[in-house]
Amino acid sequence: MSFDLHPEARALIESRPPAHLVTTRPNGRPHVALIWLDVTDAGQIQFGTPRWRVKAKNLRHDPRCTLSIQDTVKGENGLIRHLLIEGVATIDDHPEHGDRFMDALYFKYTGTHGFALDEKNPHCLITVDITRVTGHGPWHTGRTTSYGTPI
Repeated sequence: MSFDLHPEARALIESRPPAHLVTTRPNGRPHVALIWLDVTDAGQIQFGTPRWRVKAKNLRHDPRCTLSIQDTVKGENGLIRHLLIEGVATIDDHPEHGDRFMDALYFKYTGTHGFALDEKNPHCLITVDITRVTGHGPWHTGRTTSYGTPI
């Protein structure tokens, strides 16, 4: 599914920030994990993880998720900008896809190849179809408080 991501939101994601991924455990409790991510030409978010990780298990149970990305730029009101992305994840379990993606993502974030891949614990490739974008920045077009923060 394609999403018309605001150019500054795309630029923030392409600047290699860490992101917080929020998923829901089967018992309803939230789970937060720090991840590296990328954005596709179609405006989807992608990341990888070993299949056995909690985030992968949670997304298999409930594919809805939220990503939180903090910018280094302050908005006009002096507050640090942040990007919140809600979406629905699909999981590609083909080991070659996940491992190849993780090696490319490792290069993007570190500038070197050689991500430590384990054949016994292959990575899955997770793609998030964006359903909502909010936060504090030019990508937020909804209602705000008098301070300029989203409601």
